[in-house]
Amino acid sequence: RGGATATALRAVAAEGAQSNGTGSPQKKKAPSPQPPPGGADLDLGFDPDELVVPVAGAPRRRRTGVLLLNIGTPASTSVEDVREYLGRFLADDRVIEISPPILKAILLQILLATRPQNSAENYKKIWDPVRGSPLLFHSEDLADGLQQELGTDYIVKIGMAYSEPFVEDALRNLANVGVDDVLLVPMFPHYASSTTGSILANAYRTASEVFCTPYLRVVPPFYNNPMYLSAMKESIVDTIGPQGERVDHVLFSFHGLPEAQCMKTDDTKKVCLQKPDCCARLTRANRNCYRAQCFESARLLARDLGLADGSWSIGFQSRLTLRGTIQWIRPYTDEIIGDLARQGVRRLALLAPSFTADCVETLEELGIQGREEFAEGGGEELVLIPCLNSSTTWVNNLAQIIRDELAGAAKSSPAEVASTGGLRQLSSEEVFVNNTTSAVLP
Repeated sequence: RGGATATALRAVAAEGAQSNGTGSPQKKKAPSPQPPPGGADLDLGFDPDELVVPVAGAPRRRRTGVLLLNIGTPASTSVEDVREYLGRFLADDRVIEISPPILKAILLQILLATRPQNSAENYKKIWDPVRGSPLLFHSEDLADGLQQELGTDYIVKIGMAYSEPFVEDALRNLANVGVDDVLLVPMFPHYASSTTGSILANAYRTASEVFCTPYLRVVPPFYNNPMYLSAMKESIVDTIGPQGERVDHVLFSFHGLPEAQCMKTDDTKKVCLQKPDCCARLTRANRNCYRAQCFESARLLARDLGLADGSWSIGFQSRLTLRGTIQWIRPYTDEIIGDLARQGVRRLALLAPSFTADCVETLEELGIQGREEFAEGGGEELVLIPCLNSSTTWVNNLAQIIRDELAGAAKSSPAEVASTGGLRQLSSEEVFVNNTTSAVLP
């Protein structure tokens, strides 16, 4: 064994001598660091999208999440699924404000014992046999269209407050792909505590419970935004022609709301529902009033459509009450439909500007019940104008609203002016009409 070891050592020495040509073994040196060719940065083996802190010169890609917020929809038309959904929805104090809590608990028990059966039947009438809930698949189609229109610098998700896909899951999915900047887009043009207020409160609460809290921005109510109005105008004209020439009358039907929720938005307590014409124009006192914003949308749409005075009306639908315990804003859509038919209107156009996607309130309440009420009053044809859904124009216009908000270039709405100082502060005599100072209070 000793001879074999000696032979091996001599072989190693000879190999070293050959390597430097001197007969002396060469000591190997560690290679000196060399800069990458072309001045490129050090390759750490990460994809650029995975870099938390990019190395110098690496392309920095900070994507923005766009979260389309809505109330939600039952998972199916079964009574159990409808009851589960309504239980979450109606339990929200912003949706039903009743004190003391014990009284609300009793009311909820009564509602959830009876209403799910009727609601389930209504959902069955409008449920798509393949795609299911219209609200959900229209939202999915809108998200897909926005993703294509906005491009890869954005990630568009849907977040529902009371059903899947939940806001919590959407925020988690965005965080998992490295998105921390999120723009919340309430899919309601008008502000109401029970809709926009509720879904924003839910999103804020959910975001606050995440350890790495996302950075949130919000698209404000867009009831008077030209992008929204032009998409609405196109949808209306496509259905009933310019100036509503194919119908006798146009009825703008907005979702109803308890009177108390409107009155709470008036800090002065002197305007909202204090006089018959409180919504005749937007003022600083009623700038956040849902009813006033609805009236403003209807006025602007009637103007853009060229509708003659007396050829259009406003109503509020979907009132939920028990033996008159809650007073809802007026006038009521179902009563107006019957009145118009009895007054001789034969062809009535009906649309719901407070909804951006068709759902049970538009397809069943207006499209089915509304037609029956109109026929009972002597009307001949009720034309239901579709919601914006995922039309090409709405996809493009909503994408522009999103870009404007992120760029800080969106025109300020009345609420923004007063709350953020986006424009100059207006005097108490000035009022807001269609984003301009155009009238003076008497």
